[in-house]
Amino acid sequence: MTVYVITHKPFRYADKLPSGYLPMMVGANSNANPDNYLADNTLENISAKNPYYCELTGLYWIWKNSASENVGLAHYRRYFYEHSIGGRNAMYLYLLLMGNKVKPISIDKLDDLLTEYDWIVAHPENEGGGDLWNQFAKDNNILDMQHTRDVISEKYPDYVAAFDEVMHSSSWMSPYNMFYASKNKMDEYCKWLFDILFEVEKRTDMSGYTDYQKRLYGFLSERLLNVWLKKHSEYKVKYLTVFKSDDLDRKALIRRITNHFGITKGVNN
Repeated sequence: MTVYVITHKPFRYADKLPSGYLPMMVGANSNANPDNYLADNTLENISAKNPYYCELTGLYWIWKNSASENVGLAHYRRYFYEHSIGGRNAMYLYLLLMGNKVKPISIDKLDDLLTEYDWIVAHPENEGGGDLWNQFAKDNNILDMQHTRDVISEKYPDYVAAFDEVMHSSSWMSPYNMFYASKNKMDEYCKWLFDILFEVEKRTDMSGYTDYQKRLYGFLSERLLNVWLKKHSEYKVKYLTVFKSDDLDRKALIRRITNHFGITKGVNN
């Protein structure tokens, strides 16, 4: 039972992680790894694709190489809290009250949840933009999303209705590509996900893309996890609130809150 904590650099919170949380250096072909974290460029891997696939190079490594019965993925600045109290705004308020008493949920508690649920994912958040299709289009090339729909319609036509509902019904989704599930269920998801993304990659022209836009497949997969869960209504899903370890610093948290809500006048940043 392992939660792989994805990072592209050493991080101070590593020594505070609960038992069973394992840091993984992604993009390890080019990123320094002085603390000798598990690296995504060993065994069967796609580490070279990290500028485009982000934390998914870690997910691919987990899929192909992990022997854990239950597995999870966490971003190095984000962790599941043990309670579901809402999205980021609820957590901001909670952190103001509780401060550094907030800690990542233990592996034991995650495993207990899997006796009742099939997937544990981040509490849904409103991404803005009217719906997820238009929200994606604000900062990315919508042709890439259309390619994604085309590939799904060709390879997995039974998923098109779920894709359309997720992309056009609202602007809410479970973000961050974070989850905890049995390895078997994750394997099924990864086979579907990477089959789609590798085909989309063949149809993508990134000429003129910014470095942010080149992180395309990480952005697509955030939405596709929601499509997968929408299609598989037989799965019981548990939503947990996510917190950022850097928000445990009260001054940093206040800056984040004021920036998030656009309240900058008179604030000492």
